[in-house]
Amino acid sequence: MQYLAEALENNKSLLRLSLLYTPIGERGLEYLANALKINKTLKELELSHNGLGGGGGQHIGNILRYNNTLMELSSTNNPIHPDGVKYIADGLAVNNTLVTLHLGYNGIDCQGVICLVKALEKNHTLTTLIIPGTGIDADGAQYVADALQNNNTLTMLNLSSNPIRNQGVQYLAKALEKNTTLTTLYIIAISMSVEGVNALTSGLRNNRGLKILNLEKSGMETDGVQYLCNALQYNHTLTTLNIGVNRFGPDPMQNLANALIYNKTLTTISLVLNWIDPTGAEYLAKALETNSTLTTLILTLNAIGVEGAKHIANALVHNKSLTTLDLASNKIETEGTRYIANALLNNKTLKTLSFGNNDIGLEGAKCLVNALLSNETLAMLKFSEKDASADGSQYLEDMSLYFTANVTWSK
Repeated sequence: MQYLAEALENNKSLLRLSLLYTPIGERGLEYLANALKINKTLKELELSHNGLGGGGGQHIGNILRYNNTLMELSSTNNPIHPDGVKYIADGLAVNNTLVTLHLGYNGIDCQGVICLVKALEKNHTLTTLIIPGTGIDADGAQYVADALQNNNTLTMLNLSSNPIRNQGVQYLAKALEKNTTLTTLYIIAISMSVEGVNALTSGLRNNRGLKILNLEKSGMETDGVQYLCNALQYNHTLTTLNIGVNRFGPDPMQNLANALIYNKTLTTISLVLNWIDPTGAEYLAKALETNSTLTTLILTLNAIGVEGAKHIANALVHNKSLTTLDLASNKIETEGTRYIANALLNNKTLKTLSFGNNDIGLEGAKCLVNALLSNETLAMLKFSEKDASADGSQYLEDMSLYFTANVTWSK
């Protein structure tokens, strides 16, 4: 590290440096911190998985204090703990160039959050704060929420994989009612239940700034989806919603579909692994026939089956806005593929279709090829290597020379 640091002192062109999984230790980081007092060109620094402890936090703090060109800093999976975060926060308080700070999985807990929040009171340039898996509980979430009510620069916040639970979500919801600058919020896997979802949706009704909300693994269940659907009727700013991996099943799908009919701002929704069956797909399809704003629908790892594919296909004939559709791993099989292929003969807007792991076979592959020979709009068709039979895969590969869509294969 000493030689690299010396090179950085004189380098005038390097913009990004990644030391991911490099065991530089605290001594190596000290060399780097000293070099960055002199270097005036580096913009991004990746320090994750480096074996840094509390002393490493002190050196990172010095980087933030003395370097005035770095814009993005990531230091994840280093046991910095609260003592080290205090130094980082002190540096952040006087820094006026950093816009993105990623401190995930560092064990900073509530005491570390308090230090960061105090730094945000003085810092007016940081726009993205990513602190997942750091041991923040409801009390820590309260400090963050209080900061959001007064902070006018932060636009992206990631608190995923922290046990803030329902109480912590209630604090955040209150903050969302007043905050108008935060546009992106990730709260994945935060040990929330339906009660927390209800509190959050209350905040969404009055919020006028949030555009992207990720609630994967949030435990919302059927009632939680109902609360969210009600909020979507009043919220006119949210454009991207991820409620995947909640396993709420088909019961709330009618309410969600109704919300999509009336909502005029949502452009992307992810419903991955929610046990959606053919009936749920039918509700969604009816919404797609009238919805004119949704451009991306992700239904990976559900069970819409052949009948569900039929309903979605009918919607594709009428829908004029959807450009990306992910139907991977939905048990669509050959017959369901035929429905989708027929829809592609008439649809002129879809650009990306993910269709992996649906056991389409050779006949399904032929149906898709016939459709793609006529369809000139679809630009990307994604498959899994396990999806079609060997003959079907080869047939698609051979025929891809004759249509415009780019066929990609994933493992």
